[in-house]
Amino acid sequence: MMFMESSNTIEEYNFDIRKHFNKENFFEYILTYSYKKKLLNKEDFEKIYYERIEILKNKLTYYTRNESSSVRIEALKSILKSIDYTIGIYLKTFNSIKLILNELKELSLKEMLLRGEAVIEKKISDSKILFHNIGKLNIENYTYDDTIDHGISEFFNEYEYKFTAHEAPGCIDYQLYFDDMNYTGIEYMYNYLINLSLENEFCNKFKIDEVNEVLKGYHEENKALLINVFELVLRNSLGVIICGRDLGSLNISELDREYIKSKLKKLALEELQNELVKTAEACCINLNIKNKNLLCYVRKAAFKFSSLLSINIKLNRLETVFVSFKSNDYHQIIYYTDGIKMSNSEFRKLNKKILGCTLVNEKIDLIKSGIKSLEDLTDMLGGDCLFKAEYIEYFKSLSQLEIIILLAYIKEVAAKKDYEKEWYVEFNIYISRLSKKEQKRLEELEKKIRFK
Repeated sequence: MMFMESSNTIEEYNFDIRKHFNKENFFEYILTYSYKKKLLNKEDFEKIYYERIEILKNKLTYYTRNESSSVRIEALKSILKSIDYTIGIYLKTFNSIKLILNELKELSLKEMLLRGEAVIEKKISDSKILFHNIGKLNIENYTYDDTIDHGISEFFNEYEYKFTAHEAPGCIDYQLYFDDMNYTGIEYMYNYLINLSLENEFCNKFKIDEVNEVLKGYHEENKALLINVFELVLRNSLGVIICGRDLGSLNISELDREYIKSKLKKLALEELQNELVKTAEACCINLNIKNKNLLCYVRKAAFKFSSLLSINIKLNRLETVFVSFKSNDYHQIIYYTDGIKMSNSEFRKLNKKILGCTLVNEKIDLIKSGIKSLEDLTDMLGGDCLFKAEYIEYFKSLSQLEIIILLAYIKEVAAKKDYEKEWYVEFNIYISRLSKKEQKRLEELEKKIRFK
């Protein structure tokens, strides 16, 4: 290796550790970076090299208990990696490359190793406190239970930071929503427990029966699946908030999914991301969450969820992200808030525009984009905008939720004044052409609608 003299610059000293460091091999990365940028001179590197060898010799003496001079190459590499990991974990306590370089120049590696071991001991202690207060959920999922009941304890029982500080013993199979696998050793366990604590804290805000119903709704064999409980509970909680309900129940019905789709389907991905983050904040307010770390975690999770939701809206597969309880309550009431009624001048202007169209699809697009209230809709349908078969085409273009709401509105308001109108007759013809099963389902769901 050819050494070059140091030529430090302000730009090199402004190196942003948070954006560039290698989490696993931090010490090695710092040395490589310092060499490339000429931040350390030849004497600095020689000092580090010889001190590192001396530390390794000392470690090997303890490892073999001074009884053998023969050590397997794998063990030698592992001990050296442990030394680098321990020094690295100490250097990570500094937030700038300048401070790290000062330590490398002024402090011996032996002292850095001792300080690194102190950092590790503190993280072990903090991790045990986190584990003690983990807030385990009363659910039945094999990987969740096994990780908390056995895997984490196994880590603490078997973790040996003197020779294998970089390793993470124990079976940690339960997947977190955010699980940074770039960390190793005690750093991985510490970060894992922080995130697991946050996820459990969120889920514990709900009745455990609700959480278990979400899991059952997701899959009958949920006990044996590699799932993340927080993710499933968060999805449904966001769905409930979007539907304008409180979080007393996490159930998402078929009608709820229709409503969610109608509300979000026109949003671009960036708009959907912003909408879900706002929904996450409303969710946290509803749950009276004060923990700032949890607030941040939920917002971040909602942002991540937006991509999956966007795809499933396009595929019309919302049942895969917003699940219904197996013991679905068909008596659940759905409250509908009507849109803003148009002014008379706005209504006449839109009516004239629709009459000027020759294609039924153009008429339908104008009605859907221009009309926001049921009263305006029935007034428009009661005019001379659509004719005969055009009514059927319009009704075919409506979602199940829109049909159900129109059915409920007709029974409550419109039928009293519109029962002789052509659109009302055509609507009944459209419903009569549906299968008996569909008609029965619409009738059941229509009874759940209430107008605010």
